[in-house]
Amino acid sequence: MGNVLDYVRREFRGFAELPFGDVDSLVLSELSYMRLTDLVPTFGEAKSVATVPIRELLRAESYDEMFVSNSSDMNDYRLALLRAVCESPRFRALRVGEYAERLSERDQQQFAAMTFDVGCGSPDLLYIAFRGTDGTLVGWKEDFNMAVRCPVPSQESAYRYVDSILDRSEGFLSSEGSPAIMLGGHSKGGNMAVYAAMQVAHDDIEAAGERARRLGLLPALGGPVPGRNVRIARIFSHDGPGLPGSMVRGQAYRTVESRIRKTVPESSVVGMLLQSNAPVRIVKADAIGIMQHMGNSWQVAENGDFEQVDELTAGAQLIKRTLDGWLDTVSQEQRERAIDQIYGIFAAAGYGNIADLVEHWTDSLPKIVEAARNTDRETRGLIRAVIKAIPVSAAKAVREAEAVECRGGLKRVPRRGYGRMQRLVGMVAEPHFGRFMCHDPRKGVKNGIVTHKCRASDTRVPHK
Repeated sequence: MGNVLDYVRREFRGFAELPFGDVDSLVLSELSYMRLTDLVPTFGEAKSVATVPIRELLRAESYDEMFVSNSSDMNDYRLALLRAVCESPRFRALRVGEYAERLSERDQQQFAAMTFDVGCGSPDLLYIAFRGTDGTLVGWKEDFNMAVRCPVPSQESAYRYVDSILDRSEGFLSSEGSPAIMLGGHSKGGNMAVYAAMQVAHDDIEAAGERARRLGLLPALGGPVPGRNVRIARIFSHDGPGLPGSMVRGQAYRTVESRIRKTVPESSVVGMLLQSNAPVRIVKADAIGIMQHMGNSWQVAENGDFEQVDELTAGAQLIKRTLDGWLDTVSQEQRERAIDQIYGIFAAAGYGNIADLVEHWTDSLPKIVEAARNTDRETRGLIRAVIKAIPVSAAKAVREAEAVECRGGLKRVPRRGYGRMQRLVGMVAEPHFGRFMCHDPRKGVKNGIVTHKCRASDTRVPHK
């Protein structure tokens, strides 16, 4: 077993021998987090779909611009993944282009997409990858907005992107026909893939209905819908949230539902939000709790498929019930107010991304706490309920990790913990301080347990 990076390094079979699958989709979804401005053809500038060999991205002088995650570990991981892809006999023929990116605080939008020419089959197969949420507060706000409105700006951008690729790939290059297209993404990117496919199907349904009316016939209410949607071969959502129930019950969603491939980690939170009728594959992951959302922790078996488990962890199920219960019991107005307040808590620090907020902890902390005090009781109650649910899965993961004996009689401990961000969120939920733990996670903390009392000189944050 190993993660997707290990898979790329060891899997030498081509797509003819091992067909494109869920793990391949996650590989390309992870690469969609690369920032490719001025490095590949820009979206919509060419009459046809324009791409370049992916090996052209191996330019050391461009890496600082390409890998801009708030986590240096994730940047290193994605650079290693790019290098492995360019070396791999399975992936090195990939081409990439049609890069689009938009970040707008005014519109509350964080969007990026790119198109990969997979090059397998005749005609060629295209994969459109939508980027998930980055570390910007704007990106987080758009995610929050998904709970109360649909579409959000990135969903509409995703539909327009797919619409353009479908149009401009007709008779692609020397292909005998138009290429099949796959859509996919991680986190919010998976949601956008499903939404875009559904809107293409909606257009086909509208066109078919109009043709029926012209001929004096009744429009078909079920079964396959002819049109451009049939070129969308599969839709991959890797821990992506669902859609409002009204959309999931509609004909457009039902048209593409059988083509949706949804995967979530065993401690999934994000991917279980909102509604989805598509079957869910639950993937084993080696991170703790909510940190399993990151695709680098997902485990891949020797056969080239994800290592699956039977059900979500108890903690993930508890969080899902908490959030679903809240969404079912509050009004649309209350949802929007809560989301605006949660966003305002973190925006009060004055930093545009999470990395800067955490880096300037001592400056941001008082501002965040003060903003939290000004939220209403219902919002604080929701945050508190979610925060209390999260440690359930974390504690279980710790116990399981400590039970595994490694060579030499040493115990394996989890590599990924919560860190400062989780403690910050916990303090927002409990703005009136009780117990404390030291700000520096290296001092006096073992497996999340405080092993000494804080000194007066220590920077302190609340500990529940």
